[in-house]
Amino acid sequence: MVVCQPLPRLVAETAGLYFIHKPPGLAFHSTDDETGLLPRLRELGSLHEPLLPCHRLDRVTSGLMAVAKSREAASAMALLLRERRVHKYYVALAAGKPKKKQGRVIGDMARSRRGQWMLTRERSNPAVTHFVSAALSEGGGCHAFLLKPATGRTHQLRVALKSLGAPVLGDPRYAASSAGCEARAYLHAAAMRLPGGRPSLTAGGRPCTVLCPPVGEAAGSRFVSAAFSAWWESTFEGAVSEPGGDAFYDSSLVGGLEYHSHARGEVLSSWFAGTPVASRV
Repeated sequence: MVVCQPLPRLVAETAGLYFIHKPPGLAFHSTDDETGLLPRLRELGSLHEPLLPCHRLDRVTSGLMAVAKSREAASAMALLLRERRVHKYYVALAAGKPKKKQGRVIGDMARSRRGQWMLTRERSNPAVTHFVSAALSEGGGCHAFLLKPATGRTHQLRVALKSLGAPVLGDPRYAASSAGCEARAYLHAAAMRLPGGRPSLTAGGRPCTVLCPPVGEAAGSRFVSAAFSAWWESTFEGAVSEPGGDAFYDSSLVGGLEYHSHARGEVLSSWFAGTPVASRV
């Protein structure tokens, strides 16, 4: 029997890209028992072929994914990703206090047991993650993280938080003790910034920013709590200026009934200046 997950949702559209909100628990590939991302995208009915995903998210991770409308756009995105010119920001929740409040997690990654990865002390081909964190007010001891990966390794962010002593809350691989008590693993792809100069991606080759908070029926109670919402607002306040490029802020209603994308300007280059999550790292 094929398992049907919640539908992905269209967040924003540019000349060459669809920006999709992937719900948690949705796998990239289809199996005999489960419908994967691409067939679910086709069920939206409003997206035109071809649909060429530019990158992936772990099954447990929700949030922004870029899908190209043409091979030209897919090639342009692939080049930007290889050159590390696409800035991606994630948010996460952890039950424990991290070993340090902000900084950088760096090290090679090696396979461990039971499908896990581990961070090592070697740095021959290191995974690099920049982060800042804060204790949530009235959050029952939860800490919120803003994460900016400089590389794109398998399970990178999940392993980084595990190495800080604060694994992602509800993560079935790296925080098994909390997984049975939580509705989901609280890791979400929250924002993406594309540089200008690529007409195949955006109109006139303008820079583009998409912000996407974790909302909807599958978001999880902790991501829709008052404590997290207050942290989100304070974290992203001042991140957007007008004018300067194309930007979209997904303000979908809880339950995923509709979405609105509003031009909001480009994320400021000085956003988080002076912290490890500066715009250029």
